[in-house]
Amino acid sequence: MADGRKPTKRSAPTGASRPAAGSARPRRSQPSQRVAPATRAASAPKASGTSRPKAKLSTPPAGEVPQRKSGANRRGSDVVVRRGIVAGIVVAAFLLVALVGYLVLSYTPAFTITKVETTATKHISRASIAKLAKVPKGSTLLNLDEDKVTRNLKKNPWVGSVTYERKYPDTVRIVVRERKVSALVVMSAGDVVWYLGEGNVWIEPASIKVGESDSIDDLALAAAQKAGVMLITDVPASITPVAGSTVNSEVLNGVASYREQFGEKISSQIVSFSAGSVDSIGCTLKSGVQVSLGSPTNISSKEAVLAQILEKFQGKLTYVNVRVPTRPAYRLVDSDEVEQGTGVTGTDAAQDKSSSDASSSDASSSAASGDGETGSNASGQDG
Repeated sequence: MADGRKPTKRSAPTGASRPAAGSARPRRSQPSQRVAPATRAASAPKASGTSRPKAKLSTPPAGEVPQRKSGANRRGSDVVVRRGIVAGIVVAAFLLVALVGYLVLSYTPAFTITKVETTATKHISRASIAKLAKVPKGSTLLNLDEDKVTRNLKKNPWVGSVTYERKYPDTVRIVVRERKVSALVVMSAGDVVWYLGEGNVWIEPASIKVGESDSIDDLALAAAQKAGVMLITDVPASITPVAGSTVNSEVLNGVASYREQFGEKISSQIVSFSAGSVDSIGCTLKSGVQVSLGSPTNISSKEAVLAQILEKFQGKLTYVNVRVPTRPAYRLVDSDEVEQGTGVTGTDAAQDKSSSDASSSDASSSAASGDGETGSNASGQDG
């Protein structure tokens, strides 16, 4: 070499790797399939002393299926969205056409009401319903102002609710449901009894004829029991009912509270309420027992105590006072031969059959007076 260095000797290839003399060098055949990079990497020998970093594979969270993002899926989703939009447009157009058609028919002579059908109720005749309704002339089955007609009808306090049935092409049927009677109320001023309807609405005076020897309370109770409603007596003279108006009385609202909150076990035994004042509300049971309830507070406690006393002294009670439920008082008839009363205004409370037992008679008479004492002695009986 020109620089004086000796050439390095190269090792001759082994016989296995060196092609035979005089033979042509073989061409490399093209592989039919490409080997995946990962496969080539796996099959290639690793260089000594070096390590190749492993590829990180992202795995979806447990329970989550990986989404395939392909052009075919995207195209399918676009088709579904377009179809939904088209369907929404078609429905909206149909509704718009129907609305326009309805409005056009509402203000044309088509379906003009020429006939009004009604059905009489117990207290309202067919003619009265038709007259009160005042269906405007020229109204059609499509533009009838039901709210206005209903307001006209409710000028009669017996009208509770109203429904309408259309019979094409020209008839409307008005169906009136009467307001249910909730109680008969005996007014303090004169022999007057009023119907009190559901919702605490005054309806009208009841027609009860009172003879010279008759008691208005007895007649009213008989009428209330026949109608299956409650009787309320002794209301203050300051209460002046007006037909169709809502009750505006603290004491009557107090009675309503007792009626609403008492359970079936007690309420089924009550035939009348006494409502002299809000603090002296009382009731009379079917057995003739009078109960002093007081103001409408602690109603559930009063009910529980009353039920306990009625069960413990069944057939012997004449009077129970639960105004203060923690200190109840009661009176008993001191005899085993007791005939329960009928509950008629409380004046026929349980009476002792034995005329010789003076103390029993005195106890019954005292109970019928309905006084409001709340004290009790050691035995728990009213002194």
